[in-house]
Amino acid sequence: MTDAPNRYETMLARLAADPASRLFAKPETGVLVWDTSVEHLLWTSPAAVGLCSVLADNDGRVFPDLRARDRLRALANGGAPLDGTRLERLWLDPRHLSPPVTFACRLARMEDGQTVLITAIVGVVPRLSGRPRSATPASVLERSVSGTDARSEDPPASAKTRGPIRFIWQADPEVRFLQVSSGLAEAVGPQASNIIGRTWDQVTRSAAEDPDGVVARLFAQRETWSGQTVVWTMDGSDRRVPIDWAGMPVFDAQRELVGFRGFGLVRMDAIREPAIPDDVKAEAGSGAAEEGTFDESAQGHVIGDDPQGRDETLIEGPGETLPETLDGRPDNAEPRDDGGLSPEASPSGARALPDASGLSNAERNAFREIARALGARLEPDPSATALARPDVAEPTPEPDRAEEPLPAISPVPSDGERVLDRLPVGVLVHRGEEILFVNRYLLDLAGYGTLSELVTEGGFVHLFRTSPALHEAAADGSPLSLTSRQGESIPIDVRLAHAEWDGAPADLMAIRPIPQTDASQRLPLVEAEMRQRESRVHELESILDTATDGVIVLDETGRIISLNRSAEALFGYDQREVVDDAITVLLAPESHIVALDYLEGLRSPGVQSLLNDGREVQGRVRQGGTIPLFMTMGRVHDGPGRKFCAVLRDITAFKKAEGELVGAKRAAEEASAQKSDLLAKISHEIRTPLNAILGFAEVMLEERFGSISNDRYKEYLKDIHASGAHVISLVNDLLDLAKVEAGRMELAFTSVSLNDLVLACVTLLQPQAARERIVMRTSFPAKLPPVVADERSMRQIVLNLVSNAIKFTDAGGQVIVSTALTDRGEIAFRVRDTGIGMTEKEVQAALEPFRQLATSRRRGGTGLGLPLTKALVEANRGALQISSSPNEGTLVEVIFPPTRVLAE
Repeated sequence: MTDAPNRYETMLARLAADPASRLFAKPETGVLVWDTSVEHLLWTSPAAVGLCSVLADNDGRVFPDLRARDRLRALANGGAPLDGTRLERLWLDPRHLSPPVTFACRLARMEDGQTVLITAIVGVVPRLSGRPRSATPASVLERSVSGTDARSEDPPASAKTRGPIRFIWQADPEVRFLQVSSGLAEAVGPQASNIIGRTWDQVTRSAAEDPDGVVARLFAQRETWSGQTVVWTMDGSDRRVPIDWAGMPVFDAQRELVGFRGFGLVRMDAIREPAIPDDVKAEAGSGAAEEGTFDESAQGHVIGDDPQGRDETLIEGPGETLPETLDGRPDNAEPRDDGGLSPEASPSGARALPDASGLSNAERNAFREIARALGARLEPDPSATALARPDVAEPTPEPDRAEEPLPAISPVPSDGERVLDRLPVGVLVHRGEEILFVNRYLLDLAGYGTLSELVTEGGFVHLFRTSPALHEAAADGSPLSLTSRQGESIPIDVRLAHAEWDGAPADLMAIRPIPQTDASQRLPLVEAEMRQRESRVHELESILDTATDGVIVLDETGRIISLNRSAEALFGYDQREVVDDAITVLLAPESHIVALDYLEGLRSPGVQSLLNDGREVQGRVRQGGTIPLFMTMGRVHDGPGRKFCAVLRDITAFKKAEGELVGAKRAAEEASAQKSDLLAKISHEIRTPLNAILGFAEVMLEERFGSISNDRYKEYLKDIHASGAHVISLVNDLLDLAKVEAGRMELAFTSVSLNDLVLACVTLLQPQAARERIVMRTSFPAKLPPVVADERSMRQIVLNLVSNAIKFTDAGGQVIVSTALTDRGEIAFRVRDTGIGMTEKEVQAALEPFRQLATSRRRGGTGLGLPLTKALVEANRGALQISSSPNEGTLVEVIFPPTRVLAE
C-alpha cells in the first residue's frame, strides 16, 4: 500500500459536507476504512490506531477469526448506503468478553474510483487487547532449527487463533474425499488441507497420522464414530495439530453404501511443536525481538506502512522493554527477572500489568470466590504475570479513567479456559441445556475425552438425567448425582452461580464428587434416587392405565406379565387371574397361530422383526363371544429376560363402518345393474314399434301404394318420421350412457391418429356450419403421436363437441378445432367457439343427464350430449375440461395422459 495517509483524510473532509457524515471528520472519532472484500484494513484515524492489532496484522490483512467480518462484508456489498449512514453493532473483542461496539457505516468512492467501506465508532473508542504479531522466541527457534530462513513465513492465519476450528467433509464409498469445508484450510494451510480426490489411505501417508489405523478400520466396518483423534501436519512448519475426527456412513433407499460424511474439530490450543535442541533454545532466548509501538501521531495510520511491524501489543518476557501502551505504563519501567514491573518503576496511580490469562478483575475475583466456597485453594500459575503474584498489588484505575474498564491484554483468547481447566473442581458453564464450556476435571470425572463427545452423546440432559430438578436440589443442598459415559451414577455436590460468557448471561456450576466412603451423604442420595424412580414408575403406570388401548406385557415365551386397566376392561379379566398364562387365553382359537407367529417374528433377528405393521385378531371375552382387535407388538428391551409389549385396540366400530360401506357399495352396484337392465329392456321394447312407425311413415312419404292428394298429410308424415328418429336417437344415447356407467360398453382400444379422425369429422360437419353461416377453422400440428383409444367412441366424442359448438354459436361466429402435444407429454383435443357461453353453474348443469339450459331449449336436443361425451371420454382414460364465460364463448378440452400416448 503506497497511498499517502492524507488521501483518506481528504476523503473524510469531503464527506463532512454531508450533515449525516460529519462524525467521520471529528478528530476524536475512531474511523476504520476497509476494502469492499474486507480482506484488508486500509486506514485508521489517530483515535482508532490502538485497534489495529486486534483487527489486522502488520500488512493490514484482516484476521480470519474476526467475529464482525461477515457482517462487514454484507455492509460493503451494498448493505451500507452511499448517501447517509447506517448504525450497526459489531463484535471486535477476540476474547468475546467486551460488548459489541456501535458504528456509523457508509460506502464512499475515492478519487481514483475505488469504493471503500467507512466505519466510525459512535462514542468512546473501546480499549481492547491486541495480538502478538512480531517475531517471537518460537519463530526464532524455528529458524534456528532449520538453519535457514526458508520457513520464516507466517504459519496459516488460523494457526494464530486459539480455540477449536470446525470443518465438515464428505467422501465416496472408496473413502475418496469429495468435499472439505474451508475450516481445515484455515487451520492447517492450503497445502496440508488439499485432500480432494485423495483416499484416506493416501491422506494418512502424507498429511495426517491415524494412530493404530483406528479410523481406517471404522471406514472399512462402515460404522458411525466420533472423538477419534488424528494428527495433522501444518503448512510451512514441522508443527502438528490434533483433530477430533467424526463420521458416519450414508446409505440409499436400498441400503447400498453411497459414501461417508462427518466433521472434524481442530484443537488449535493443543498444537504440538517440534523438538528443539538445547543450544538452539539458548540462542533463541538471548535473541528475543524487541517490540515497538504504533505511530499514534495526528496523521492517522495506514495499515502495512510500518516496516518494523510495530504494534501496541505487550509481549512479556525477561529482559524486554515495555513501551507505553493504552493502559498508561511508562517507557522507563524497569524489567524484573520474573517478567513484571519493579515497584520503583511503577508511578503512583499507574496500572499494574494485567494477568496473562486474559481475565478481567471481576472474572478473576469470581474464580477466587468459587474456590473459596468449595474449600479449594487456587494456586498461582508460575507463568502468570504480576497480578497473579502475591507480591504485586491489585491494579487500581487512574482517577481520570475510573469509568473505563481495565483492558485485559491476552496473547491468546483461550487463556481463561486454560485457567478453568487447572481448577481441582469440575466447572460447567451452560445456557439452558446448551453446554458452553466443561473443564478437564469434569470431563475426566464423567469419562469423556472432549466436549464434542459429551454433546454428541446427550449433553446436559444425559449428564444430569437422574437429577431432573437440578437447580432446585442444588439450591436447598440436596444430594445430586452425575451420570458418567458408562452409565454409572456418581454422587456430587453442586454450587450454582451466574456468569457472563461470550458477552451474554450464562450459568456456572462448580461440581465436586462426594467420596464413596461418606455413608452419611451416600444414603440420602440413594434414597432420593429411589424416590425419583418410584415416582417415575408410578407416573408411567398411571399413563398406561388412562390409555384407551389395552396394553399387555409378555415375557419371551409369550406368557402374560401384566395388564393395564383398559385391557382388564376389554377382556373382563382381572390381572391376577391371567398372569403367567399364555396370551392365547385372551384370543379366539382362529387367532392363536396369528399371534404366536407375530411373536416369533419379533424374537428373530431377521428382516421379519422390522416389518412390524400389526395384525388383526379376534379377542375372547370372559362373558362369551369375540371382539375384533388390532394388535401391535414390540420389544420392550433386549438381553436376558427380554420382554414384549402387545397393544390391542377394539376395532368393532371400524368393522361396523366397514360393513356398512361394503353393503352400500353392493347396493349401489345392484341398483346400477338394475338400471342398466331396465334401460336395455326399455330400449328394446321402444325400438320395435318405433321402427314400424318409421317404416310406415317412409312408405307413405314415398307414395308407394298411391298418391296422397292432400299436402297437409305429407307434412304430418314428415313430422311423424322426424319425431320417431328423434326418439330412437334418444334411446340409443340413453342406452350408451347406461352401458358406460355400468362398465359394460365394449371398447376396442387401438392406435388412433387423432389428426385424421378430427379432420374427417370436421369435413362431415362443414355443410352444417355453412348453413348456419359459421366460420370453421382448424389447427393441427404436423407430427402428433397417436393415442390409444376406441375409434368409434372417439368419433362420437368429436362429432358431439363440434356439433354443439356450431349449435350454440350465432351467425358470423367462429368455431376453432385444434389438437396439440403439451409440455407434460399429454395430447389435447380442443374445440373453441364464440357462442353464447355459460356460467360455472350452467356448466355443472349441462354435465347432468336430461338437464337442458334455458338458452338451449329453443334449439332442441335431448340433454344427453355432454353427459354421454364425458362418460365416453372417461371410458377412454381421458379427462374432459370446460371453460366458458357468458357472451364470450366456450372452450372444451379432451386431455389424454402421457400413458395413453404412443411413442413415435
